[in-house]
Amino acid sequence: MSYRVTSTRRTGNESRAYTWPALIVGIVLILAGIGIVVYWVNYWLSGNMPDGLWTLANNQYVVYHQAAEGVMAILAVAGGFGLLLGRGWGMATSLAALGALLYTGINSLSFSFTTAPALTPVFLGVLGFSLLGFIALHFSRRS
Repeated sequence: MSYRVTSTRRTGNESRAYTWPALIVGIVLILAGIGIVVYWVNYWLSGNMPDGLWTLANNQYVVYHQAAEGVMAILAVAGGFGLLLGRGWGMATSLAALGALLYTGINSLSFSFTTAPALTPVFLGVLGFSLLGFIALHFSRRS
């Protein structure tokens, strides 16, 4: 007895359909990625890096934190566009960006508690969006 498998071949031009929660997550990820880049460019242009790449804050080089958030911003923008275009890599990239955003939200809460209490609601919002984003992407995939 033999088994026959029938399948359809994807050409790569076909997009995968996602539901509206994934599209909302995609749009918010794009905005978050752009916002992160704008924040750090403004930080540099405002003169907050007097020693350039060797500037220390809390006995740590700020540039490594900026590099990590830069990678997160790239992942967020790429993943957001991938979700909007319905590409398979958009889901994976968005999940990586949401994970990085979740970490940044938790890490930034310590900064807001000690230095800028007015930013605490913003970082709590980032945490909430990250968690809701994971849930939305989990249930957004159409079969």
